[in-house]
Amino acid sequence: MDIVLGVSMAPTTVRMVLVEGENADGATVEEENFAVPVDEHADTAPTTSAADQVIAAILGTRESAAEGGYRLASTGVTWTDPVEASALRDMLAARKVENVMLVSAFLAAAALAQTVGSALGYAHTGLLFIEPDSATLAVVDSADGSVADVRREVLPDDDTEAVGRITALTSAADGLPSRPEGLFVVGSGVDVGMIKSELEAATTLAVSAAEEPETALARGAALASAHAPLFESSTAAVAYAQDPGTGHVDPERALAAGLAPGPPPADDGQPLAYSADPVDGADELDFQSDADHAERKPFLVALGVLTIFVVGVAALAIALALDIRPHVNQRPNLGQSVVVPTKQAPPPQPAPPPKAPAPAPAPVAPAPAPAAPAPAPAAPPPPPALPPPPALPAPQLPAPQLPGPGIPGPNLPGPKIPGPGLPGIPHGGGPHVPGLPGIPGIPGL
Repeated sequence: MDIVLGVSMAPTTVRMVLVEGENADGATVEEENFAVPVDEHADTAPTTSAADQVIAAILGTRESAAEGGYRLASTGVTWTDPVEASALRDMLAARKVENVMLVSAFLAAAALAQTVGSALGYAHTGLLFIEPDSATLAVVDSADGSVADVRREVLPDDDTEAVGRITALTSAADGLPSRPEGLFVVGSGVDVGMIKSELEAATTLAVSAAEEPETALARGAALASAHAPLFESSTAAVAYAQDPGTGHVDPERALAAGLAPGPPPADDGQPLAYSADPVDGADELDFQSDADHAERKPFLVALGVLTIFVVGVAALAIALALDIRPHVNQRPNLGQSVVVPTKQAPPPQPAPPPKAPAPAPAPVAPAPAPAAPAPAPAAPPPPPALPPPPALPAPQLPAPQLPGPGIPGPNLPGPKIPGPGLPGIPHGGGPHVPGLPGIPGIPGL
């Protein structure tokens, strides 16, 4: 079975409550209170002793739960003094005690108000949180635990005046924009039962208080640790982030989570959120300087990274430029290598001897290539279609073909003329001269 531990740490008293259920919504298993010894000669002794006792109680509860078959699901510790919370946080980190959530007293009261409002069926529950020096009025959403309409009133030292201001603040609950359906009162170092009747008379809302006021904050711390995601919503952060007195104790972690300090309070006389005014002990922890330091560090880191990046880019550009220049110089060489063949062409000119064979092939093949068309005339197969008009070839074509052979006839006697002519001029010149009357060259001889 899962159990949840809630611890309320005060300067002189530590109260513990152990609740059944992973969500701390079960019955109370055990309660324990123990006083913190005070050393009058050392201011830091109570704080250190309180932190030691809280850590010892957490570790002892874990061991006892394991022996009894229980599992300690989570632990919530509420605080009222930022110095105490800081010391406890450091000791938890040094001893590596994990799964412990530090919450302010107001946040623990808001967690308890959410549970009570859900049990009563309220959609919105008014919360009146009373401390010895201040009173805070707010509205808690029962669905998600978000806090809205936060108003804080600083109380004077006079008890009568303080009760009057608390009563006036209670009467303002009726006019809150969120319209709470009831008012839940939680006190820290204050006896709520003594003023409950006056509070009921100051408002029309139903006023209720914790059944066990002494352990109310411890139980609220257990509820807050069990529902941690609900109390990290943006609306809750707006209510708590204006001062380190609310929400998580570690301002650096709050800033890292995006919970930056809120804007300064407006000049309308109405406080914007719980602990918007200075509180005792705030001087010990300069949260504003921490916030400024936390804001400066990321800027310096980003500036350094940007500088390194720019220098790297510049160096890369220079390196590329140096690498490119030789390549550019080589590109003309490549062009020259392309032109070199043209300049080297003259040396091949002495090799015209190979070109001399080239003319020899010219007479060999080209002439026969045209002869190939001669077979094309073999296409006379189409002329067979011409034979129908046979008269055309008969009349004149043969006549011109006869003189053609007649030309070779004179060629035959031609050689005979020079052969016998030398001896035959006296021998037979007469008869042959009349036989060749048509040749003009003969009579000249």
